[in-house]
Amino acid sequence: MRTWQDEAAVLAALERLSPEPVFATPRCLVTFEGASLHRFEPGTALSEVSEPGAPLGEDMLRKLAEVFARTAVVGPDQLPPLPADWPTDHKNSDAFLDHLVHHAEHEVHRRHRPEFGSLFDALGVPDDALARFRAKVSLRTRELQRRQYALLHTDLHRDNIVVLEDEGLFILDWELATYGDPLHDLATHLVRMQYTDDERELMKGIWEETLVRRGCSAMTAGMDTDLQAYLDFEYAQSVFADVVRAAVRLGTEPGNPDLEHSAGMVRRALERAREPIGLDSVPTEGEIESALVDWHTLRYPERRRRWIFTVWAARNRAGAR
Repeated sequence: MRTWQDEAAVLAALERLSPEPVFATPRCLVTFEGASLHRFEPGTALSEVSEPGAPLGEDMLRKLAEVFARTAVVGPDQLPPLPADWPTDHKNSDAFLDHLVHHAEHEVHRRHRPEFGSLFDALGVPDDALARFRAKVSLRTRELQRRQYALLHTDLHRDNIVVLEDEGLFILDWELATYGDPLHDLATHLVRMQYTDDERELMKGIWEETLVRRGCSAMTAGMDTDLQAYLDFEYAQSVFADVVRAAVRLGTEPGNPDLEHSAGMVRRALERAREPIGLDSVPTEGEIESALVDWHTLRYPERRRRWIFTVWAARNRAGAR
């Protein structure tokens, strides 16, 4: 979800933070025709230092928690104007979650349904998946606790974190930054960083401790119950995006390795979303491969004959699993 079209204005707000830098950001040098040129610092992407699923160590987790704490102090008066449909009460966590759900439903699910609807249906993804998710949240928590909105990065993962030569951090890709409930930022971070189980729990504790120490304790209110709502939203909305990515990844003339990889992507997304969107079951990888093949042959009928063996192999795997 893109809140502001001008990433340079967000970067300018970050440059105006008080002189206690805990991370660096790209500096916009020039903008032209909707594009911009940024200056970057030399360093190594965190994904190259530590691949997904590998431990990072407590020192790195504390540095990352400081990133969240520093963006938390950026107020709306320092940022570009918010869209007209933004929640007017900047402590209403329910309204922010509703805004996320509405965007995911209309800009991700509905926008892609004409082309990918048959694939969603074949995989057992219910048409009202996001409504089911929202109903489950309301049933579990009645309403989310009120938390002061903050500037959120929303895509803080290992590829967007550069470790500098002085061991400082350089944070990239602020184009998806937004203004809302801080727990949403923590949730997207926990999911996309692919922490070990132990470091995932450690990061939650360090995040809370750091925000409290920085005077932002109100932003951690209700964390024990409400964080799960945002984690579930990440899993729920990712189903549509991941299925689309997996299908598009097949290209026009995919081979078996592409099909198996795409099926694995889809199965992982469905497994994570099973409880949030109320799936009765998750298809096997063979069944997913078969669904992808059926969708692909509808999209590219001229490639149908090339799929004969692949279809046979996929459906035999589906029957064997």
